[in-house]
Amino acid sequence: MPTRLKRSIEEITCDTYNSDPTRVRRVAKEMPPEENFEETARLLKAVADPVRLRILYALSNEPLCVCELSVLLDMSMPAVSHHLRILLSAGLLKVRKEGKFACYHLRDGHFARTTLQPLLHSLSRQEEE
Repeated sequence: MPTRLKRSIEEITCDTYNSDPTRVRRVAKEMPPEENFEETARLLKAVADPVRLRILYALSNEPLCVCELSVLLDMSMPAVSHHLRILLSAGLLKVRKEGKFACYHLRDGHFARTTLQPLLHSLSRQEEE
């Protein structure tokens, strides 16, 4: 991680090329904490894989076990389990034991409803045009 200079917002200016020296300060005031960027990057890394996106999409419709996901995705159960572990560690999934099976579902459907599904559907519409 790059070293960050600790300055007060009032000290942040750009003297090289700037007709409005307070522009950088206005942006700096709105910047979320560094931890928010770290957490967002971790989440995006977890979903930045087509298989994991397919898993998230499937689980946004119905809770499924590894064997069901394996059939749906036409993948081996160990491969599906690998991707599920990544999504679990990112905090995107919950697992519920149902007898000897583990059923996976989204921790929060908000991401799927507001981001994943609209993005996938908008890309489908673009291909149709």
